[in-house]
Amino acid sequence: MKRTALPLSLLIIVLWAALQPAEILSFAAPYLSMRKALTTLTGALALGWMGICMLLALRPSWLERALDGLDKLFYIHKWVGIGAVLLVVTHWLLILSPRTLMAWGWVESVARHPHGPRGGGQSLVGLAKEMGEWSAWLMIVLGVVALLRFVPYGWFRKLHKGFPVAFLIGACHSVVMVHRDFSGTLFDVLMLIIAALGSVIAVYSLVGMIGRRYQHRARVASVSTCAAEVVNLQIEPGADWPGHRAGQFALLTLNEDEGAHPFTIVSDWQPGASLRFAIKPLGDYTRTLVARVRVGDAATIEGPYGRFDFGDDADPQVWVAGGIGVAPFIARLEALARSGAARPRNIHFFYSVRSASEASFPEGLEALCRRAGVTLHLRIPSRDGRICDGEIGRLAKHARGVWFCGPAGWARSLGDALQRDFGLPRQHFHRELFEFR
Repeated sequence: MKRTALPLSLLIIVLWAALQPAEILSFAAPYLSMRKALTTLTGALALGWMGICMLLALRPSWLERALDGLDKLFYIHKWVGIGAVLLVVTHWLLILSPRTLMAWGWVESVARHPHGPRGGGQSLVGLAKEMGEWSAWLMIVLGVVALLRFVPYGWFRKLHKGFPVAFLIGACHSVVMVHRDFSGTLFDVLMLIIAALGSVIAVYSLVGMIGRRYQHRARVASVSTCAAEVVNLQIEPGADWPGHRAGQFALLTLNEDEGAHPFTIVSDWQPGASLRFAIKPLGDYTRTLVARVRVGDAATIEGPYGRFDFGDDADPQVWVAGGIGVAPFIARLEALARSGAARPRNIHFFYSVRSASEASFPEGLEALCRRAGVTLHLRIPSRDGRICDGEIGRLAKHARGVWFCGPAGWARSLGDALQRDFGLPRQHFHRELFEFR
């Protein structure tokens, strides 16, 4: 988030500060003068952060590369969105504050200047203020709903379309308020640019164009459930599928009402072959997937996305997977096994599962690791004990990278331990951030 929201925030603050008298910057001005200046600043920051959200929602390929994958981009999008909602709330509270503080007797009442007959300009400003309030309410409600995990994903996706609408309303509010006091400063120009570019992206989103050029028609080839309760889904892509690297994922749409869901592609890419997905029934949608999907159903694949691509296999590596986090490693193992000589590689693969039945997925993992030349460390904690940070750390000291896919809590604790106790550089700890909500 520091690489996205912070630079624009600093630019807005600097341009705003350049316009303020010394008494504002030293917080020595009367309350109402401070309130007016801070209202302008918080409004500008809110518009800027909402504009960044719109840019992130656009998912440009250059930004995905810069942020090291679409999963990281979505993660930043989530937290920038939360920050934007908080800035909108702060802006709104500043606008409402005089009435409350006057009622409490903390500031003196200020006589309002009579407006006289309402002309077109004043009427437009009044409408803009109302629109700002509508935008604030919409942002707050949508922000709260987005954080409620019990809201089904299908509803979340539909309601999320309200954010571009909130931006368009907020942009209209900002443009009118800037135009009212427009003086041609860099601050004014920047606000108009953010409002214009963000509005273009908002309209682009509302008409369903985001990600369209990466979408490919496909059909369901097979669907089944294995002993580990993992759904095995095979999709036949069209001839326009560009191929993928081991470890990447796709946004898969099997039902237009439900929309796209991110799933790792567990098969290595071979021209003409089906794409395999391994889906653990963890949510409201995935638990009913087998009952919903039929062979021959139309599907849409968007992607491939992600940069969990394992780098150079000639380098020493440590792989760590928990449960269904084994998915991206399957594709990499298939690629290594298919590459030729079954020579031992300096790759250690730690795989932790909760039970023997869960360890049955994927079928033939030990044999696949042998063919790929990868050393497997399979653990069932109740039987073998937990995988210790030290076991991984001793190998990671000599590795060029640790590749992790599993529970978020384990990722954080393991990453911290490897950096703190074993000196692993932060950039050598690779993980997927599949918490898109």
